[in-house]
Amino acid sequence: MNSNGFKEKGTPLQEVVATVPEKKVKLKIEKNRIRRGLYLAGGILSLALAILGIAVPGLPVTPLALLSAFLFAKSSERLYNWLLSNRILGPRIRNYQRRKGVTRKGKLGIMLFMTVMVLFSSFVVIQIIPIRIVILSMGVIGMVVVWFFVPTALDDPAKVENEDETK
Repeated sequence: MNSNGFKEKGTPLQEVVATVPEKKVKLKIEKNRIRRGLYLAGGILSLALAILGIAVPGLPVTPLALLSAFLFAKSSERLYNWLLSNRILGPRIRNYQRRKGVTRKGKLGIMLFMTVMVLFSSFVVIQIIPIRIVILSMGVIGMVVVWFFVPTALDDPAKVENEDETK
């Protein structure tokens, strides 16, 4: 008997860990060089804004990272894979892709943060009334877009995986 209480039979027990690779996504790279260049430039710009949004409050990180992933998927498989494997932005993008949207709780959090930032910007920072009205209007439009146009994901990711397996 060993210290764990198991009978020894010549070879020690080993723990086996298996990882299942994620599904390989087939990208549709644009064949037109001009369009591919425009997608690439847009992807780089949105990625730069997403990185800037990590430090600047009110600048959305995840939507810009999702946009850059979409644009890289049409322009560069290497940049798309690099973005998905990035330790800061990659998990956000993969979570959105896996759940196929944002949970209701996530949407409410986004809308609460937007409300705070819009109200702070329009009533504390901006003193010109027409600009306040524009900021408030844009905030309302942003909330409508988040609530009605951003896909709503299931709260439980296991439900999403079970739905995928039945299809």
